[in-house]
Amino acid sequence: MISKIFIPVFILIMHSGLLFAGDTFEDVLKKASTENKRIVIDVYTDWCGWCKKMDAEAYSNKEVKKLIEENFVLYKLDAEGKNKLTYNGKQYTEEELSYYFEVFSFPTTVFLEPDGKLITFSYDNYPMKNIPGYVKTDEFKKLLIYFKDGKYKDTDLSKII
Repeated sequence: MISKIFIPVFILIMHSGLLFAGDTFEDVLKKASTENKRIVIDVYTDWCGWCKKMDAEAYSNKEVKKLIEENFVLYKLDAEGKNKLTYNGKQYTEEELSYYFEVFSFPTTVFLEPDGKLITFSYDNYPMKNIPGYVKTDEFKKLLIYFKDGKYKDTDLSKII
């Protein structure tokens, strides 16, 4: 009985393609480098209603999933987490890394280059290191395309969304 339930659920999870259990931050960095894909970091907290809404809407959308699977590596970072991880040769807790990325509200989306370097971009000519807050699905698709196409290098994000 358990295997009849477990196997279909396991297959469904594995084919979701976004984040497999056991993917550490270090695994994500390695995968991004190997596959030459940028990294999307979804910074969340367990108590954040907007984080859950963004998971249920944007991250669960078929087109968003496809964009992420084909062009990015996704990592979910618990902004209050105490797990240790390594970034740029230094040890951080998840919470410390969220501060490093200047995350002060939730959810927040951070983008990294395939080599792990933090992507900076401009919005209304203001330098940005992340996208704070809930993002509607249609706008999130535009964001993903903006970063996928490398437009952040020469196009202000305010012209896109």
